Parts: sequence; C-alpha cells; structure tokens
Amino acid sequence: MTITTNPVVTPVLPPTTGLGLPRQAYVSQEIFDLEIEKYFFTTWQYACHESQVAAPGQFVKYRLGPAEIVIIRGRDGKLRALHNTCRHRGAQIVAEESGTCKRSMTCTYHGWAYDFDGTLRGAPKMGSGFDPAQYPMKKAEVEVWNGVVFVHVGDGNPAPVAEALAGVEWKYADIAKSKVAKVVQYELNTNWKGSWENALECYHCAINHPDLARIFDVSADGVEGEGFEGGQEYVFVENTLLPGSISVTPSGQIESKVVYQTKDTGVDRGFLQWHRAAFEMIANPEHVALMTYTPLAPNRSIVTQTFLVPEAAEPGVDFDPETLFNMHIVTREEDNALCEKIYAGVKNLAYEPGPFNASLEQENFRFLATYRSVMGDAIIDA
Repeated sequence: MTITTNPVVTPVLPPTTGLGLPRQAYVSQEIFDLEIEKYFFTTWQYACHESQVAAPGQFVKYRLGPAEIVIIRGRDGKLRALHNTCRHRGAQIVAEESGTCKRSMTCTYHGWAYDFDGTLRGAPKMGSGFDPAQYPMKKAEVEVWNGVVFVHVGDGNPAPVAEALAGVEWKYADIAKSKVAKVVQYELNTNWKGSWENALECYHCAINHPDLARIFDVSADGVEGEGFEGGQEYVFVENTLLPGSISVTPSGQIESKVVYQTKDTGVDRGFLQWHRAAFEMIANPEHVALMTYTPLAPNRSIVTQTFLVPEAAEPGVDFDPETLFNMHIVTREEDNALCEKIYAGVKNLAYEPGPFNASLEQENFRFLATYRSVMGDAIIDA
C-alpha cells in the first residue's frame, strides 16, 4: 500500500504541560452533554458498512445520545439517513436493529407508513385537507467512504469525509468490496475518552498484551516530538508489525484463502485513527477491523468491533472466524479490563492528570489538541 498523508502535524502539548484532561472531563454530566452536542453531533460518525444496506429496503439503525437514525437503501438505489420518529405523534417507527422492509416503514401507533426515501405514503383517516407531502421523515446527512457509511446528525456543515481524510488512500485494496463477517460489542463502565486514549498508545502493551507483543512493535510511536504521520485530526500509517509478521492474527500470518486484490505494489496493510469520529480502522491483507467508541453516559460507553472480509471469502470454508479475528478480540478484552480500572481511579476525588510519556504516548497529544479545540472553554484545567 502506498501511504500518502497531509504534512505531518506537530502535536500540541495539552495545554503546555504535557498533562492529560482534568477529572471533570471524565465524570461531569454537563461536560458529557456538551461532548454529544459539540464533539460528536458536529462531525461524521461511523454507522455501518455499505454491504449491510445493499438492497432496497435494507436498513441498519444508528444511535448516539438522543439521536436514533435509520440508514436505509431507497428504491432508487440511494442511501438515506432518516430520523426514527413519526411525524404524527413522535412514536418510534422502526423497532428492529437491522433488517429489510418489504413495502414501507410503518408506525404501529396509528399506521402512518413511510417509503424508503422517507416520504409519507399513507396516513389513515387524516381527512381530505391533509397533505402527506408536508410530513416526510426528517433527514440526517449520510456519506459513503471506501464502503464505510458515516452519518452527521447535528448542526454545522462538516467537510465531506473524503476531504477530512484527504491523505488516507487505501490503494492496495478496494475495501468497499467487503462484507461484514463478525460484530462484537462491549458495554463498559468507563468514559469513552478513557477507551479512546488507551487505543492511541502502546506504552501499556508490553505489560498487558503479551500475545500482541509477539507480532506487533509495541515500542513504535512515530518520530519523537512529532508522533506518527497524519492530518490535523487523524493518524494514518503502515501498521507497525514486527519483521516476519504481515497480518494482525495470532500467527502474524495470513489466515484466509481469500485476500484483498492488490492494486499496486507495496505494503498491504494500514492503520487509521480519526479523532473527531472516535473511529479506528486496521486493514490487513485478508481482513479489516473497524472500531468505534460510543458514549452512553459519563461512566458508560460502548466499544464495537466490526470485522470485514473480501466479498468472496466464506467462513468455515476460506477462514476460521475464531482464528482470523482472535488477536483483535483478545487484545480488546484485555483493554476493556484496563479501561474500567482506569475509570475506577479517575473518578476518585484525589485524581489529577500526570504527564504523558513524551515518546510512547505522542498520539494522545494530537487527540487532546483536537478535543480541546472543539470543546473550548468547557475544559478548564485545575
């Protein structure tokens, strides 16, 4: 894979001391509510992979804070993001998490029926003066980037995903030609930032991830004082595996008979962390792991792992899911325990942030610079 990036952005030490966020950033309900409004609702968030909504009427639901969105393929082939609330009395229209609507999306309260594009098709007994054209389902923005579906549900006008990630090019493989092979979800007793910040560094890896350390360079953290290459709000590099390892699997080797088709010469793996979306993508020759970090409350969050494989790969025939995704799952479960332990200490009244490791925790600086620039005066250091 040929990796091209925007010019390297020198991370900003937050604020000038190299310290982390104050305790209130992790425990305050007020700050949490502001994060939903200012940090998450003003940019793009991962919703699903395009293969999950390929056919007309096929849908997946997306939730964040008070927003619940139905991502659905229209009869015209277009993908739409529709707020899951009836225009009559506000009842939830679609109850299932995913599936395929055969004829319409119908509210079970009074029978109002909506087409796959959100237009109101029928509203029983509303009278001759009622104009259904005035009451479509409300829309959110939706974009597809390399087969990955993102939604924007709030105010503002974020740059298109392709522009925000202008330096990220998956030249070695067409990830859009994938399918979802497995989804694993964890609800954790921790603030979302604790999990995301943990994912940004490998200072903890040698001690806590012995299996990963056999295939992954746990000491890699880019150029000291600069971190890894990337843009203002993301890092994108070749995944830093040890010599002889070519995939994030227990063996470090390719564990499937079907691999992504190479488009050019070069390394066929990549690693992306997009701070504004709390979105992570780890691409390997035969599989791709997507990770999202979703806030539920100051002390609760969800981490979701979505595993993609090439369209032609069949589980049990071409690969064993228990083997292919094992390294990601084991490492994630180890991290989950760490993140809950971190939060148990951070919520302690005596907590105050200490200094980051200037070499092995550099990417945390870029995240905190991004986070502080969005949150502004809401974050005040003690």
